[in-house]
Amino acid sequence: MLFFNDWGIATLICCVFTLLLFGYLAYLPNKTTSTRLLVVFYLGAFVLDFGFLLSAVLPEPVGAYHRFVTVPGAFIPLIAIVQFAYYYPRLDHARESRIVLVLSILLGLALVADFFWRAYDLRPSFDFAGEIFNYPNEVGSRVAIGILAFVLWFIVVMTRKLRLAKSSSERRALWQLLLAVLIPSLVPGIANLLFQSGRIEHSTFQQIFVVTTLLGYFALTIVFINNTVERTSFMTKIVGISVVTILLVVQALATVINRQNKENFDNFHVLDARSHAAAILRGSEEAYVLAFPLSGQPDDSVSVLYNESDYDLDLEQVRTSFLDTLATANFERRLPRAVDPRTTELFFAYHVMDEANGRVLEVGYPYLSYRRFVDGSARKIAVITLILVVIILALYPIFFSRNLVRPLNTLLEGVGEVNTGNLEVRIPVMVQDEIGYLSESFNGMVRNILEGKRKLEDYANTLESKVKERTREVVDKMQTIEKLKIQQDGDYYLTALIARPLTTNWNKSSLVATDFHIEQKKKFAFRRRESELGGDICISGNLRFGGDADRYVMFCNADAMGKSMQGAGGAIVMGTAMNHIMSRSAGRDRILQISPEEWLRRTYHELNDIFSTFDGSMSISAFVGLIHEKSGTMLFFNAEHPWTVLYRNGAASFIEEELMLRKIGLESEFDLQLQTFQLEPGDVLFTGSDGRDDLDLTPESEDRVINEDHDLFRRLVEQGKGDLKRIVLLIKEFGELTDDLSLIRVGFQETSTGPVPAKEAETTQQSD
Repeated sequence: MLFFNDWGIATLICCVFTLLLFGYLAYLPNKTTSTRLLVVFYLGAFVLDFGFLLSAVLPEPVGAYHRFVTVPGAFIPLIAIVQFAYYYPRLDHARESRIVLVLSILLGLALVADFFWRAYDLRPSFDFAGEIFNYPNEVGSRVAIGILAFVLWFIVVMTRKLRLAKSSSERRALWQLLLAVLIPSLVPGIANLLFQSGRIEHSTFQQIFVVTTLLGYFALTIVFINNTVERTSFMTKIVGISVVTILLVVQALATVINRQNKENFDNFHVLDARSHAAAILRGSEEAYVLAFPLSGQPDDSVSVLYNESDYDLDLEQVRTSFLDTLATANFERRLPRAVDPRTTELFFAYHVMDEANGRVLEVGYPYLSYRRFVDGSARKIAVITLILVVIILALYPIFFSRNLVRPLNTLLEGVGEVNTGNLEVRIPVMVQDEIGYLSESFNGMVRNILEGKRKLEDYANTLESKVKERTREVVDKMQTIEKLKIQQDGDYYLTALIARPLTTNWNKSSLVATDFHIEQKKKFAFRRRESELGGDICISGNLRFGGDADRYVMFCNADAMGKSMQGAGGAIVMGTAMNHIMSRSAGRDRILQISPEEWLRRTYHELNDIFSTFDGSMSISAFVGLIHEKSGTMLFFNAEHPWTVLYRNGAASFIEEELMLRKIGLESEFDLQLQTFQLEPGDVLFTGSDGRDDLDLTPESEDRVINEDHDLFRRLVEQGKGDLKRIVLLIKEFGELTDDLSLIRVGFQETSTGPVPAKEAETTQQSD
């Protein structure tokens, strides 16, 4: 006869769970070695749980033989899990794993044989706390130590695997597996050792075993599903997690119901026992009734009021129990009773007070009546558990078939068709949910890919003609561009021809020498003629003033704003106007009857009026100076032009200190103020455009760094010792030109300088 209780429900749940896991893993195709080892692990776990199930449902001496099943069943999963540690995720120590496998099997067989030998001649006794027949604790002590040894070796192997992990994801998976295995192995192993040594009761071990087994196998299943390399279905994961959840709920429910059944059994039988104290009425289940004097003297005798089957009761044990009850005043609690030797004659007894007769009664009930009482609800829970598992396994796939499985399978089939190259596939949208949205998106994606493929095929088929057409278009465009470039270069060349004669060095003074260097940024070739174009211009000449006809040297350096054509246009305007003024002022050896100051003022205003007509679209910076060739007195104005450098006695310095005039052609907040400077014999002046400062300091780098040190030119004048060509070389060595460069060197009464013959448009061109 089988009798279920909470321990029976718990072990049944463990059996069902491990059997399902075994079947699931065994069914997987193309299993890896680590998966096969997990199959063996769950098979051994099922054998172990089945042995515990036999002990729970057989409250007879034959139930103690479960140890002959659980002891071998404990070593099967342990051997498998140790080998699993070697093989997951790969086998790193093959020779060591084979040696450990042989030693594990030999050790397991030795411990099993030791247990069989020690338990063979022993008679099992009933453990009322655990509600099972079992052998003495010391029989399985060595087995408990062996179990812990296997678990500890598993920890050692997994710890080494963690140190050798090749990635963070692999290390995380190993940590999860280690913790998942330790829950159902290490914790029950320690509890079993404590039970075998008498530290804890069997009922405590039972609860620890059940909770850790369910939680541990649940965790191990989740970790395996999340990290498995075998192909699994989505439905398998849903069913597996649902089964685990249901079994955990059923176990908790069974524990609560069984505890309530025990309380109900005790309450009912306490009331039944009280009826004897009131009227000595015998019920239908009493096995015996004993009486003990209320005085509680040690030499008081125990009276047998009723003994249904003449049980050979241990009255001395009853006397001791009476005395303990009187000492603690703890009546009406359940007391275990067994006939010696302990076989099937098991009882639960209750003490009740019979104050009218001055005695304490002990009413005993057969233990099997308790098991029958509990079995009623426990058996129903067991049946419900099996039905729920069958429902989940059978009905979940049907229930989710249309809403989940079929749409997913259809989507997977569509993906497979696309992988084979079929882009005509269309997935039917069965349900308008997330999967339906995914199906519609998949159809749209495949449609776009198909359209793109067709366009590519069309391009491939017409590639040659399209290339010819595009080539012809490119050639036409290039020819058009070439024509435009030729026209543009022609415009550049004509502009350069116009601008070239405007750069004039007409200075004939033997006391003041003027030298030019002009290098425009824009270089071009027109009909194999090299030329350049820009907005810089240099002009010099001689003027005579007053009755003494003192000769002055006029020099002008200007930089028109704008690039290429725009700058060249400004330079042409400046050159035309300035040359016209010089021709008008010095033609036919004319002597001007105005002062040099007045001539400079009129020149500035005339130039400013000309450029102002352009309404700001054309302006020019300029330095215009007049030097008395004998005294060295210089009059000048600087219209926002780079400052002029004086080279005197081997040192260079600026002659200006602040901005005093805006560019010619722009509104200025300053009134024209002519400046004077006294030159000494041997002095050299350098004036030039801003191209001398705007140098690219990193020409080889993608990131341009433009010079912002405006004192650089002064230092280069010192390094070049006043030599124009050397200064130009130093500028180019320091950085790459980014703008037009024009320089005028003015030497006053230099000892090495003789009369300079007249020359027209003399320029010095510096080769790279």
